Amino acid sequence: MQKIEVIVRITKGHCPPQEQTIFEWIEMNRAAPDTLNYPGLEINLEHRRVFKNGQEVYMSRYEYGVLSLMARNPGQLFTKEQIFEAVWHQDSESCLTAVTNTIGRIRQKIEDDRAAPVYIRTISNLGYQFMPNISVKKDSL
Repeated sequence: MQKIEVIVRITKGHCPPQEQTIFEWIEMNRAAPDTLNYPGLEINLEHRRVFKNGQEVYMSRYEYGVLSLMARNPGQLFTKEQIFEAVWHQDSESCLTAVTNTIGRIRQKIEDDRAAPVYIRTISNLGYQFMPNISVKKDSL
């Protein structure tokens, strides 16, 4: 049981890509704690840089803020209000279109097909989730 608790604590809620075992993924992310690695997407938290398939992608301050907030918490549902307060550090319902527009710009930059997003999903009338195509291999647990 302690081994499972350690794995959960180390992964902090993230799941490894399909092609890796959970142990390989943990080791990779432990070696680079300032970087979030997902299939085709790397987010360097220390230097505030984003790479899509190895190519650097320019992100504005707000685009990077939204993407890093969501990528640090994969699977968590964020309302527009939560994103706005966390990234813009304001509490204003009149500016929630800024969140929608920013999500759209992020998708243009990191999604191969905006009609079928791989990273950021819209949950109708609720908000957004960072849900990259990742899962744990059952035989590796």
